[in-house]
Amino acid sequence: MRVPVGRRARPTRCQRADAFTLIELLVVIGILAAKSALAGVPSLDELAGEWQDAASVRSLPALAGGAGAAQCARDVLAINNVSFPPLTMSFDSGALLINSKKTKLERTRWFPYQVARAGSAGSLGVETYVRMPYEKPGLLFHILLTNRADELQSFELKIHLNATTSRYQRWGWGVPREKSTDRFSAVANADGRTLSLKDSRGELANCFGFARKPDQLLAQKGGGLAVWQLKLPAHGSATVDYVLAFGEKDADVALLAGKWAGHFDDVFAQVKTDWQKRFDAMFTPGNRYFSGHLPTLVTRDEQLRKVYYVSAVSLLSVCRTTFPLAPRVYVSNAPECNGIMEYFWDMREFATTVALLDPVMLKQYLRGWLAKDIYKGYAQEFLTGTLEGPWYSANDFSVFILLNAYLNVTDDRAFLGETINGQTVAERMTAIATNWKRLVKPGRTLADYGEAPNLLECVPTYIHEVPSFNAANVWMMRRVAAIDEAQGNSAAAAELRAEADRLLPAVLALYEPGQGVWDSLHRDGTRVQMRHVFDFATIGLTIKDDLTPQTRSEMVAFVERELLTDHWMRAQSLSDPAADKSDRPDHGPMGAFSSWPAETLLVLCEFGEYGKALDFIHRIAAVTEEGPFSQSRELMGKTPDAPVRIATRGMQTYNASNGSSFMEAVICGFFGYQPDFLKPKLTLSSARRGFEGSLLNIHQGGHQWNIHINGDAQHLKSAD
Repeated sequence: MRVPVGRRARPTRCQRADAFTLIELLVVIGILAAKSALAGVPSLDELAGEWQDAASVRSLPALAGGAGAAQCARDVLAINNVSFPPLTMSFDSGALLINSKKTKLERTRWFPYQVARAGSAGSLGVETYVRMPYEKPGLLFHILLTNRADELQSFELKIHLNATTSRYQRWGWGVPREKSTDRFSAVANADGRTLSLKDSRGELANCFGFARKPDQLLAQKGGGLAVWQLKLPAHGSATVDYVLAFGEKDADVALLAGKWAGHFDDVFAQVKTDWQKRFDAMFTPGNRYFSGHLPTLVTRDEQLRKVYYVSAVSLLSVCRTTFPLAPRVYVSNAPECNGIMEYFWDMREFATTVALLDPVMLKQYLRGWLAKDIYKGYAQEFLTGTLEGPWYSANDFSVFILLNAYLNVTDDRAFLGETINGQTVAERMTAIATNWKRLVKPGRTLADYGEAPNLLECVPTYIHEVPSFNAANVWMMRRVAAIDEAQGNSAAAAELRAEADRLLPAVLALYEPGQGVWDSLHRDGTRVQMRHVFDFATIGLTIKDDLTPQTRSEMVAFVERELLTDHWMRAQSLSDPAADKSDRPDHGPMGAFSSWPAETLLVLCEFGEYGKALDFIHRIAAVTEEGPFSQSRELMGKTPDAPVRIATRGMQTYNASNGSSFMEAVICGFFGYQPDFLKPKLTLSSARRGFEGSLLNIHQGGHQWNIHINGDAQHLKSAD
């Protein structure tokens, strides 16, 4: 079969417009106008990564679909970290051997809908492409073998067949997996094309199916072996295709595996089609998959465009449609860890984006979280609905941002009056905005947010009275005051504003003049300098108007001088007093959580530094040559030009929802979409952006808008 990995073909142009009747021409014009927004959406092949040297890759490419996730093993064929919640697979799916020797893995490439690998065995070239049926628990394997020699080659191809699965209702952060294959027995079926694996309790069953019948199909303890004796003429090629279906009943998975293997080319191609349909739907008003849609970005700035749409792919990679408690769940991490949870903190990183794409689901999440008590965990898992983990210091700020974004985008004012556990949503927003008072130690002014596990986890000095969340408290109280004022409760609004005004000086006092950084105040009264992006980002997004122009300038200079690199950034300066004790690629000095560069872009835009923001996003675009925006990227050295890799060290994951925060930066920062349900009209800032582009079909409160930027001016036009 021909592996469909190239560019999507361009539509055929009309060569003779004069052949159309007037009616036909009007119909064509109407169709083109209706599809003009979607025409800006790239094909998934345009967003794929480039071939990577496997030896330099830290985290191998991952697969994703509506039902689960998986990842390449460090092998030319095997897949591991497979999970289709509540099912998980132990070990890997089985290695490929040529003449009983393992094939050397040389290159890898990520596509949104498949993983590609290449290797060699002597003069024999091996390429493999693995896909996951979009909403079915299974894997599809395509192997392309090429004889690079000038003479006939005869060889034996073996594939080990492993598929030990388990069912777990309780996961937590780690993905639970069996430690042994002893519970599974294998049977090579009489058709010679399928091998079934069943557990001893009769609860689970899996089945391999082969489009090209093996010369031998052997059952072994806990798995099996498929063998082919092949001959390839000089420079000739051959393919071997097979599938793996996961499930509960032996007959069902055998039937499914046989169906997939019997129509392999069609099933394999359908995966790409399903992915593209779902991706296109993300940008289509009134689509059948999501309750809202994202704006289409049209621009000649290819780097800006690439970052925006790869960010969208990153979100689609964690969208799950098979959980029992919600029709769509955007899990925070996959496939190495987590896989079933939404973190409040992670989702707030793309709050406006999720409110645009899926407002119905966001409202469902918020109702559930407010009902469960957001102080009893940091995330919800969607197999049982329970909250998981310890309390995070970010919970108040995160849930408040999500509530505010939902209201601003949807204009659903009735939600404020909805009662959940005896409190209206408006009352709960007030409670969240003032919860900081419970955290103030006797005789102190600022809220104390606890120890490192409650904050940045790996930074031991970022503790206690931190400026970031205390600045967020000022912003939250002011926002609730504005809502109270709009509802006619002027007394409550005045009280909240006064409280914010009393807290603000204590926050501002933590600034280090001339350095652009902030201090944390420890319980013993010690001020500890924090040279970290988190203060820059959070303070810049909450109390920017309370900062002097000089302070803003110094903060930007610090980020440029100590955090930004040629293609990414470090979360923590190498000059931070705790840098040598904070070595994790997401929050330490050797890399950054994907939301940190995105939030940095937002703050640069908020400060009016559009030129610096544009330069930074252009530099960031280079990392997409490896793959999507993952949980974090690691700097492979301390110099600004250090290579950047998707991180795995420190339990980082290949797919992560926070990767979609770059859409937030483009929508809210570069294009200035910052809706406010308290204002009668959507407005944009008048600052010069320095680029040209349009956001088409962005919606707010039931109205559609197009935002056009030509470098010197911004235009907001109705698209209703």
